[in-house]
Amino acid sequence: MGPGLRCLRPHPGDGNAASLSRQISGFVLGADTRIDLGGFPGGWRLGLAGGYTNTSLDVTGRASSGVIESGFGGLYAGTTLGPVALRFGGVAGGNSLSLRRSILAPGFNQSLGARYGGITAQVFGEIGYRVAFGAAVIEPFVGAAAIRIGQDAFTERGGPAALSGLGRDNDLAATTVGLRGSTRLFADLPVTLTGLVGWRRAYGDVVPKALLAFGAGQTGFLVAGVPINRDALVAQAGLDWAFSPAATLGVSYTGQAGERAQDHAVKGNFTYRF
Repeated sequence: MGPGLRCLRPHPGDGNAASLSRQISGFVLGADTRIDLGGFPGGWRLGLAGGYTNTSLDVTGRASSGVIESGFGGLYAGTTLGPVALRFGGVAGGNSLSLRRSILAPGFNQSLGARYGGITAQVFGEIGYRVAFGAAVIEPFVGAAAIRIGQDAFTERGGPAALSGLGRDNDLAATTVGLRGSTRLFADLPVTLTGLVGWRRAYGDVVPKALLAFGAGQTGFLVAGVPINRDALVAQAGLDWAFSPAATLGVSYTGQAGERAQDHAVKGNFTYRF
């Protein structure tokens, strides 16, 4: 189980977008097992995972806020061929959004809100090459992912300034090139230090767009949001303590930083093997 906290702060690109703060809390539960298949001396590690997240959004400069609740599940698999490591997986989830905003002007004050749903799905693959240096292991790797973010149609409530929006799918892809490593810190204490540094490149619908209208049946207009970072530095660092042959307790940091946004997370994890 791994609770976490994240904060995202996009930076306005041309002065007409306000900063967004995002905090995520939740958990992930999973299990995996090893099976032997012909032609793969190391066998395959197969697993599944599922969880829940609650995301709070705050755009102070636009008097707007919201909550996104998500439930998700996924499958993954991995194997080794000598020093070569292969990993694959997919995850999908449903989202429930509740968004609110206020419009304040001389002689005009409205509080508007909308509730709607959506889906998020991702498939990914990765190949790495492990090299051992005594107690340390270094692994250069290359990974790729394809992502679809689906948004349902919605209609705001609260007054004549309410908006309606069409459903829309956004398709993204990303490649990551990097280096991960691990080493045991003490000879007589089972504490392992892990780390990762890499470069991520995004493709596809990196500029989020929405087709909106004031009320049903009115002429629509297109709104574009702050673009997703095309290029970002990704990093991870963690400590794992194997306090018994079957159980491990750990804490880790993950993050990415680009020109327009930063994303940081601190996670705790507990692993029990049987």
